[in-house]
Amino acid sequence: MQTQFADTVLNIAITGPLVRLDLGIVTPQADAQGKQQLRATTTQQLVMPIEGFVRAFGMQEQVMKKLMADGVVQAKPAAQAEGADAAAAGDAAKADAKPARKR
Repeated sequence: MQTQFADTVLNIAITGPLVRLDLGIVTPQADAQGKQQLRATTTQQLVMPIEGFVRAFGMQEQVMKKLMADGVVQAKPAAQAEGADAAAAGDAAKADAKPARKR
């Protein structure tokens, strides 16, 4: 088994009976004024049948519920989700949860 790393899912497309997930990494990069900006780069693509995608989504839902119940992540208001995450990796990277702050 190979292990692949990705910071985020950058895009999801449906092509016939297949779902294609573009995975990528987020790296800091200086802009023309020298200010650090986050840049998302596609590094790989995961392709699966719709049925497999639906099963994977159900598994992810269960994991998210557990992470929220354990206080690891918190629900994020929709307006806040459109901020930093969207700027870093485009609209497809909008998150519905954020890591919980350590107390």
